[in-house]
Amino acid sequence: MRDPRVRLRNPVTAALLALAIPGAGHWYQGRRFKATIYSVCILTIFVWGMILGGGQPVYSQLIYRSDGPAPTAQLQASAPRMKFSFGYVAQVLVGAPAWPALVQEMRIRNQEARIDWIDEPIESDFQGVLSQSHGVQETQIISGTIELIPANERGSKVATGTLHAVFTDGSKQDLTLGGDVQLGRPVFGSPRRELRCRVRGQDAEGHDVSFDLEGTVQRRFIDWFEAPRDTLELDRLNGALSQSYDIGSVFTWIAGLLNLLAIWDAAEGPAYGYGDEEELPDDEDSAD
Repeated sequence: MRDPRVRLRNPVTAALLALAIPGAGHWYQGRRFKATIYSVCILTIFVWGMILGGGQPVYSQLIYRSDGPAPTAQLQASAPRMKFSFGYVAQVLVGAPAWPALVQEMRIRNQEARIDWIDEPIESDFQGVLSQSHGVQETQIISGTIELIPANERGSKVATGTLHAVFTDGSKQDLTLGGDVQLGRPVFGSPRRELRCRVRGQDAEGHDVSFDLEGTVQRRFIDWFEAPRDTLELDRLNGALSQSYDIGSVFTWIAGLLNLLAIWDAAEGPAYGYGDEEELPDDEDSAD
């Protein structure tokens, strides 16, 4: 008599493989068609959610600024105060594609935030404001490119360099950077890293003056992807992407919950129970 039951091999191993990569558990069991369906569908939903969310829907912790002088969580040198993101409960079920969030969380918890230190040159586009005090605060919005260099080869709290600034009226000016520098945390869930320092330039009358520079530069992909972020970054994402960010987040949750069903199927087999299959006579079996 032919046995119509599915050979599950080791159910624990299959479940763990399915948790790591959607469809891997079924591939291990020899259920190749089902493995392909699960893998393609679940990973497509997850990747599409990441695209809609600007690559940032997945994170395990939300950072809150602790009491102190730091204006933002990025510029906070002390250990961050974090709160678990409940959406990650669903996202982590997708497996390896969502696991970098756990690595980034550990990096933030264990890495010293040297916000007043620059240890390597920075070349990046820049977005921010330039301000000067003359009794009344004057602020100008600027963009451009920046070249920031530590004052010493081994790193320093003092930086030098040049800001190739473009003002809102289209005018351009090269400003010399100098003095103490503040940089946002090396690892943080934002593609933009906060920067604060002093620059020297000329006012409208041609006099040499000193300005306060506040803005952001690029952060390396490996340092922001799936890393914990603060509410300011979430506000920026919702403002820039509108409802696309929320839809992308929902897609990543759905992908994780679908993979939960795949894990269950890999461990327990098809939904129908064993023992209710129709037995086939030996002669029909041999006729096949």
